[in-house]
Amino acid sequence: MKLTPLNIALAVVIAWFVTEWGNDQFEFAVWRFILFIVFLLVTDIVFRLLVKDMQKLWMGEIGFILVTGILAVLIRIM
Repeated sequence: MKLTPLNIALAVVIAWFVTEWGNDQFEFAVWRFILFIVFLLVTDIVFRLLVKDMQKLWMGEIGFILVTGILAVLIRIM
């Protein structure tokens, strides 16, 4: 398995979730977290199937992460 930006993002999200698990102020549904993990895994697999060149794969996944992050911030603001 090759390292991709979505794999890195998934590792960061899992590490963050584990560190926040015991925090009393941390209110997050486990089913949402599992759904998010499945979403990232499926998205990574789709990118790998559609894009064979590793450089284009990295650019596409980085773009996907940036667009998703920007949309999440915009939705949170509105």
